[in-house]
Amino acid sequence: MRKFLLAIVLCTAGLLTAQPSMTVSTNGTHKNPYWMASNVLVDSNLSVFNMGQNGFNLTQPNTTQIGYFQANDTAFPIQSGIVMVAAQNANAVLQPGPPGPNGNGNTVTDSELSSVISAIGTSGSLYDMVTIQFSFIAQSDSIAFNYCFGSFEYPGYTCSLYNDVFGFFLEGPFIDGVTAPVNGSIVKNIATIPGSSIPIAVNTINAGSPGSYGTASYCSTANPNYVANSVYFNTSNGSITTLPGYTDKFTAKAEVQCGGWYTIRLKLANVMDAAYTSAVFLEEKSLKGPEIAFTQNTNVGNSFTDSLLVEGCNKNEIIFSRSANLGIEMKIPIYVDTVLSTAVEGVDFSMLPDTITLDPYETADTLEFWVYDDNVAEANEALVIVQDYVYTDCYNYPVHRFEYYLRDKDTLNGTLTLNAPKDTVNCPGDSVELIMTNITYEGSYDGFWLNDSAFVPSRWVQVDGDTTFTYIMFDECGDTMIFEQNMYLKPYEPMVYEQDTIRVCPGDSAWLSPVYYGGQDPLTFYWLDNLTQNNPRSILPWTDTTYVPFSVSDGCQVLLIDSALAINMPKPTAGFNYMNDPYVPLRVSFDEKAQNEVSWTWYLDSTVITGESFEFDFSRPGDYEVTQVVISDFGCIDSITLIVAVETDFYLYIPTAFSPNNDGVNDCYEIKGVGFEAIDFQVYDRWGNVVYASTDENDCWDGTFNGGALPTGAYSWKLLVRLPFDEIAMKEGILTILK
Repeated sequence: MRKFLLAIVLCTAGLLTAQPSMTVSTNGTHKNPYWMASNVLVDSNLSVFNMGQNGFNLTQPNTTQIGYFQANDTAFPIQSGIVMVAAQNANAVLQPGPPGPNGNGNTVTDSELSSVISAIGTSGSLYDMVTIQFSFIAQSDSIAFNYCFGSFEYPGYTCSLYNDVFGFFLEGPFIDGVTAPVNGSIVKNIATIPGSSIPIAVNTINAGSPGSYGTASYCSTANPNYVANSVYFNTSNGSITTLPGYTDKFTAKAEVQCGGWYTIRLKLANVMDAAYTSAVFLEEKSLKGPEIAFTQNTNVGNSFTDSLLVEGCNKNEIIFSRSANLGIEMKIPIYVDTVLSTAVEGVDFSMLPDTITLDPYETADTLEFWVYDDNVAEANEALVIVQDYVYTDCYNYPVHRFEYYLRDKDTLNGTLTLNAPKDTVNCPGDSVELIMTNITYEGSYDGFWLNDSAFVPSRWVQVDGDTTFTYIMFDECGDTMIFEQNMYLKPYEPMVYEQDTIRVCPGDSAWLSPVYYGGQDPLTFYWLDNLTQNNPRSILPWTDTTYVPFSVSDGCQVLLIDSALAINMPKPTAGFNYMNDPYVPLRVSFDEKAQNEVSWTWYLDSTVITGESFEFDFSRPGDYEVTQVVISDFGCIDSITLIVAVETDFYLYIPTAFSPNNDGVNDCYEIKGVGFEAIDFQVYDRWGNVVYASTDENDCWDGTFNGGALPTGAYSWKLLVRLPFDEIAMKEGILTILK
C-alpha cells in the first residue's frame, strides 16, 4: 500500500507550481559536518573539537545530507542554520512530496537511534542515517540550542510503524543531576518533548489524529498526551518547505558539569524504508558559550531619543544579564576609565558602584547613573565605563567598555507678554490677554498658571482687584522658570442690596421698596418680572413666599441681581364643633377646631363669648346662627358661621318581652328613658282589659294581675309621654310574656 501511494503521489507531484521560499546550500563547506557545527550551530564564545568522548579525532566525511538553509519567511520556526535530511540531498525539503525524494536505502545499525525506536513503541530497520558529531569543554553549568523537526511521513503515516527517528545524544560526566561512574560517562537524548522524557517523532508530535494509514494506538503508546501536544505541530502549505508538517521550535538543553568534557551526536534516520524522508533544522548560533549580555538605555523615560547623555535629565542604565552559569554568584567589576574620560565622577555624573553582583540564579541586574546639570556651557564630555574581567571557576568573561558623551541640555527660556496698553483696568471683571511664549527647552515642556492651575500657555484673565498672575514653566529635565504679571484695579465700591422683606396677611397688598448703593454711576434699575423701573411698587403676593426679582447695573456693567421678598403670613382657619346635651334640654356645648390662631370670639344671638370652648343654654328649640372669629399671632383674621339646630330630645327603651319566672333574669318589665316630664303606660289582654297601668317611669311590672300571674302570651300596650313645652307623644306596641 505504501509503494502504491508513492506512485500516485509521484504522478501528481508535477501539479505543484509554488516555489518554496526556503533555500538550501550543500556546496563547499556547507556539506562538512564538523565545519557546519563549529561555524553555523556554535557561536564564537564556545570552542568545539572534532573529537569523540575518548579524545580521538573523528572522521566525518562530507555529505550532501546536510546543508545551510535560510527560511526567508518569519512564519517558519527557525530562520537559518543547519538542515539534516535522511535523503540523498538536503534540498529534499524543497522537492515535491509526499513521498519526496528517497534516501539511498543504505541500512545502518545504531544502538542510540534504536533506543529511540523502542521508546516510541515501534520497530524497524534504520536507513540513510546522517550524523554530526563534536566535543567541547563545558564553560557553564548548562548547554542549550534550538531546533525543529519535519517529515514527509505527515499526515498519511501519522500513528503508523513508519516512524523516522532522530536524537541528540549528549555524553559526559554529569547530565541533569546524574553523575557518571568514575572514569566513565553517561549518555542522554536531549531531543524530547518539553517537560518530559518522550522523544520527538511523527508519532509523538503531530496533528492529534491518525493518518490514512495509521492507527491511534501507535500514537497513544508513543505519547499518551499526543492529542494535547498537537499544539506544537504546524501544517505546511508548501510556501516555505514542501514538508507537509513540522514542529514548533524546541530547545534541547541539559545541566552539565562546568569544565567537563562532553560529546554530542546529532543523528537522523529513516525507519522501515528509504521513502517519506524526515528533516531536522538546527538554529544558527543557538549553541552558545557563556556571555554577559548588555543593554544600554540612555535618558530613560524622556520623550526624546539621544545617544548622548543629557545633563539634568532622567537616569541612564546598563543592564547586565546572563543565561548560563546561573548557579554561582557572579561579581562584575565596574570602574571609570579616567584616562579616556573627561567627565568627572561625582561632579559631572553620579558615583558608580565598583561591583554589580548577580546572586545565584539571578539573571540580570542594572547599573543606574545620572548626569548632573552643572549650569556651565561647555563642549561634550567623554565618559568611558569599564566592565572589567569577570572570573568564575568555569569561565573568565572578557573586558567590555561602554563609551558615552555628555552634553549640555537646552536652556529653558520664554517670555510673558501683556497684550494691553497698561496694567490697570477701570472696572472689576475687565479681561486682558496674557501671552506665554516658549523660546528654548529640552525634550518637551509644559506649564500652568499658579492662580488656578490652568495649563493653557496663553489666555484671557479676569481682573477683579489688584493681583499678580504667575505662570510656572518647566521642561522634562527639571528646569523651572517663573513668570509674573502684576495687574491693578481702580478703586471700586461694590454694589450692595439691603434686602426688603414685607410681611402681610393673605389677600393684603405688599409695598416693595429695594434699597441699594455703591457701584459706578449711572445705576439702572429694572423689575425683571415686568421690565418696569418704578421703585417702589405695590403687589398682591401670588404665593405664600413671593420673590420679585430685580436688577441693578452700573457704569462698569456690573450687574446686581436680587429679589424683594413678600411673605404671606400664615392665615388662621376658623372652625368649631357643637353638640346638644342629651340630659339638659336646650344646652349646647361648643369646642374650637381652628388652626394657627391665638384668640377666639363667639357670636350667639346677641351674646358675645371669648375662649376656646364653652356651654350655652338656649331659651327654646330652633335654628341659630353661631359665628366664630379667630386671630393669628401676626393679626390675620378668619371667621366661620354655622347654623346650630337646638332640639329637645327624649329617648325611651321599651322591651318587647320579659320572663317573670323568678330565675333572677328579666323577671320584670321596665320602661327606661330621658327627656320627658311624665308618662301614662297601660297593658291590655286580648279582650281589651287593662291588666297593668302605671304613671311612674321607675315602676317595674312583675307580670301579675290582681295578685295572680298572667299566662304566657302576647299583650298590647299604649304609652302617652308628656314632653317639654306642653307637647304630648303617643306610642303603641306588643309585648310577650314568656315562662
